Amino acid sequence: MRRSSRGACATWRDPRREQAGCTIAEIWDPVPDARAGAALGRALRALRYNEESIVNLLGEDGPAAGLSDVAVFDRRLPDSPLGDAARLLLLQIAITRDDAVAALGDEGLDALLTTQIARADGDRIVPRGRVVPAEGLLMSFDGFAVGDDDPHGYVASYTPTASWLAALTPRRRFGRALDIGTGSGAQALLASRHSRHVVATDLNPRAVAFTSLNAALNGIDNVEVRLGSLFEPVAGETFDLITCNAPYVVSPEDRWQYRDASGFEADQLSQTVVTQAPRYLNDGGFACMLVSWLAESEESQDVRVERWLADNDCDSWVIGLSGADPLDHAAGWNEHLSDDPEDYGAALDRWTAYFEELGVGWITEGAVLMHRRSGDVHMIRTDSADEDELEYASDQVERVFEALALVAELDDPQELLGERLALAEDARIEQSVGEDGARVVLEAGTWPELEVDDETVDVLVELDGRATVGEAIDRARMPPRRSTLEDLQELLELGMLELRS
Repeated sequence: MRRSSRGACATWRDPRREQAGCTIAEIWDPVPDARAGAALGRALRALRYNEESIVNLLGEDGPAAGLSDVAVFDRRLPDSPLGDAARLLLLQIAITRDDAVAALGDEGLDALLTTQIARADGDRIVPRGRVVPAEGLLMSFDGFAVGDDDPHGYVASYTPTASWLAALTPRRRFGRALDIGTGSGAQALLASRHSRHVVATDLNPRAVAFTSLNAALNGIDNVEVRLGSLFEPVAGETFDLITCNAPYVVSPEDRWQYRDASGFEADQLSQTVVTQAPRYLNDGGFACMLVSWLAESEESQDVRVERWLADNDCDSWVIGLSGADPLDHAAGWNEHLSDDPEDYGAALDRWTAYFEELGVGWITEGAVLMHRRSGDVHMIRTDSADEDELEYASDQVERVFEALALVAELDDPQELLGERLALAEDARIEQSVGEDGARVVLEAGTWPELEVDDETVDVLVELDGRATVGEAIDRARMPPRRSTLEDLQELLELGMLELRS
């Protein structure tokens, strides 16, 4: 179930400080002043305001602090410049001007006020938004969500879905990268580390402003931000990497621009992104996106997304991260209303009626990864992964698509006999004493696993990257069984085996 920080905004006072950022809804917009952003970034880096420091002060959950954590975390923080910076920018608590100067310096405080992320109120500095360290970056965005009082064009924090997409994106060197529906710009900034030039697009002017500001905060100068919907600002251009974590939640709502696919019926936003992305990819390019797709039932859950991926000149890997029937889906996305049974029930009825009208019995949310390449045959692979176990998968993704390109040319698993394979670095063979067979696990990426028999284990032990599959089978002193070759192909497609030249 998704965690939500939405709900009533608790307030309290003490002699030194008060939470002020979410007690009164303000109409404000971030100012993407490059000089101010750079100065604020320097001040925060000098203070060592980063993930490691926040974890040391607040524990592993510190950088992902939600509104419900504020009271406890406030009391855990020390009365120090770093502690006060965390109160102001992570927890959205007002602090005194003197404490702000001690934390940021005069130049840093002036920069913060210039960006409008905070404002001066007498001798207090009152936060409007937040600046949070994530993935080695400093990310600014709107303050804690408070429901209907959120500003129009609310820009969300670095969310779990953002981390999932970051984990599934290949991190090889690219020439040109594109992030559509960029939000706060997280994926664009991450891509800037391994891309010559990045374009980020968003229909929301506040998102465009936050992305520009975040580039300045991090001293990044190879990200170009364009205002517009999805691919419209890059018509006629092509890229080596495309990422997308646009609003993909299928719902009857349109109130939250960062969540709901406003202006698109059902899963049409996801369909648009998936079907249009290949035409903007260079040969050899990758597209990685988080989307939703609908089905009549759980048994047919991937039929629709596979139809989107047909005949697109790409190999595709679909990874389901969560799935639910309409009631569970509605309950998860309306959990912020659970303290009010009447409103919660009304929302559940409205959402389930919407899905019933659409004829939908199952909603899947997950990732679609594509690799464009030449060739007459292209592969579509579907898997599922536990979102809570997902880790950085760049190497696995590269292996999977290399495998799919090979398998597309095979007519029979017997053709693997001439290939040289080896277990991936993070792959493990787990055997239990007294039990037949074993389990092969990749302890990285999507953490896939596959049960294999003893004969396949004997062959896996012989695969050292130098011997061919046929030679490894001979060393294991067994005939080339079809079931073993099928297991090897499956391990290869899951990224647990790698091809060696």
